[in-house]
Amino acid sequence: MKIITLIHLRLVQLIILILFAAIAWHLLHKPPNISTDIYPYLSSITPTLVKQCQEDTIKFPTIVWEDLLAIHSTLSEKESLVLINQLRVQVSFKDLNWGKLPSSTIKAIRRHRDILRQYPYYQPHKYTFPVHGTTWFDDSFGADREGGSRKHEGTDLFGKEGTLIISTCGGKIEQLGWNRLGGERVGVRGDDGNYYYYAHLQYISPQLVKGNRIETGEVIGGMGHTGDALTTPDHLHFGIEIPNGQWINPYPFLAAWKLWTK
Repeated sequence: MKIITLIHLRLVQLIILILFAAIAWHLLHKPPNISTDIYPYLSSITPTLVKQCQEDTIKFPTIVWEDLLAIHSTLSEKESLVLINQLRVQVSFKDLNWGKLPSSTIKAIRRHRDILRQYPYYQPHKYTFPVHGTTWFDDSFGADREGGSRKHEGTDLFGKEGTLIISTCGGKIEQLGWNRLGGERVGVRGDDGNYYYYAHLQYISPQLVKGNRIETGEVIGGMGHTGDALTTPDHLHFGIEIPNGQWINPYPFLAAWKLWTK
């Protein structure tokens, strides 16, 4: 009787241990919760506005980049001017005179400023354009692929075969080599937590090692048409997967990064 009771006790302990292990695994692998307003806002910012803010910060270097872009991207040109003039005479963001702006609008500007500070994609030279050479690209994110069985989860940048492809940011090399769709591809886990995907390469730089670090501007490989791009013009498929597993549209960021690529 005591032996049976002991066996039952051990079974209960084992079940509890398995449950705790399952809960711990789930918590460790649970995708992070990313606010739904972040990427719609970032995607709404035009390259023209980014360029305008870049030029303004050159003229007035004391203006904080995020303050400027948050105001410009939320208000009309006329409404922005009142606040921007205050920044130009070195009034800090927290001391701005908001005038008769509604509290909801002020809240939106502050929220946008926080997003820009946390996600500095548009900050000049924080990221770099991934193609080192002549290229052209359009916004094809979400377009049908394979007869509509899947969607295009990136931006295609077209150019001459062998055109150098470089890392758009620093990070760790997570994937390296061949897969069916991407052909010769490289996957980089950026320092920002995003996964950057470079596919259809003609070749991969022999200097790259899976698990090693890669720096901004370091050569990834050459533009090609490997994988399922065998019958298409040479191009780079560039994708961005954010930490919650969602693939986002890279086009707005690429268009901005192109501005400071010589």
